[in-house]
Amino acid sequence: MTLNTAAGSSTQLCTKCRAQEATLDQRTHAVCRACFTKFINTKSVKQLGILGKETKPPILPNPSGSGPPTIGTRRYLLGLSLGVSSTCLLQLLHENCQFQLSKGRSPPFELTVVHIYNDTITTPSTASSFLTPYQTRYPAFTFLSHPLSKSLSLPSINWPSLCASLSLPSYPPSSLEEFFHSLPKTQASQSDIISLLTRHLLLSLTLATNSQALLLGHSTTAIAELTLSQTAKGRGFSLPWTINDGLFQVTSHHGSQQVLVFHPLRDILRKELIEFAKLTSPPLEGLIPPEKTEGQQVLNHKDLSIEEVMARYFADVEKNYPSVVANVARTSARLVRIFDQDQDRDQGQEGQEKGCCCGLCGMPMDGEGDESIYEIVG
Repeated sequence: MTLNTAAGSSTQLCTKCRAQEATLDQRTHAVCRACFTKFINTKSVKQLGILGKETKPPILPNPSGSGPPTIGTRRYLLGLSLGVSSTCLLQLLHENCQFQLSKGRSPPFELTVVHIYNDTITTPSTASSFLTPYQTRYPAFTFLSHPLSKSLSLPSINWPSLCASLSLPSYPPSSLEEFFHSLPKTQASQSDIISLLTRHLLLSLTLATNSQALLLGHSTTAIAELTLSQTAKGRGFSLPWTINDGLFQVTSHHGSQQVLVFHPLRDILRKELIEFAKLTSPPLEGLIPPEKTEGQQVLNHKDLSIEEVMARYFADVEKNYPSVVANVARTSARLVRIFDQDQDRDQGQEGQEKGCCCGLCGMPMDGEGDESIYEIVG
């Protein structure tokens, strides 16, 4: 992303403002730091504008007990993985609120930030310590950490069906360790299940906090990775629900509720977010745990999940061919949902009992197939 100039060459001016020195490469354009930051902000503000139109402020009773109702503030929930993308999204949401406050306006939304941690390897105190620097930097937002094991009690997961297919003696499983032990012993299967359980928890918390939308920090690159990884796992049919913005039906034996899932960073590449994290004041790099270096990366392909393979592939592609990554994301965004969730999944418990939908990912099952969870995630 940093622009390389030949030794002894004259200073190259930014192709946007024509005033400052160009030090960064923005999709074949040599730009200055200010114009690059403006580019990132413009992309995110455009998506937040769309989100604002999709979510109407709640109507609240008049505090006096009489008179017309009042208009409340939009409420969003952000899933924070502690990675560069979700951290950059948090920063951009903060900047958006600060801009509105500087104009004498009220904050455009209330934000609850949730970090889901795998409590088979991370203690609650450690997870809480991860959020401390975030809370210090963004005091206006609410921060929560939730263990992945809370997913074992979610009614949106069909535990009787899953436990039966895994030959578990009871449902839900008594612990995450018991559940993971029943899965195929591959990195891919465990990574896949953790991702699905995390999504279930975030959707559940969005409803529990009365939030109007679940915000995910998927970049253009992440969406491209998901497109190929889901297809490789035989879940290409689910792409319109997993990578596109829109309503997602959360179905349980209690009935069905809809959650708006939105990806405000879908027009920004991961490498651009990495550069943006260096340009904020102070830089975001201090918040983000360091990634594995080339020397630390696993060499045995058996130790890699499909998601990790795709991440490695697109990390190379976006360096020299960013348009290829963008094309994959744009093409997948054109996919449509071939059935109406309101018609086909509003039966709630009836749909789960008939086995028409997967008890874990929620997608319709192949009526002619008899694949077990071993064949899906193995």
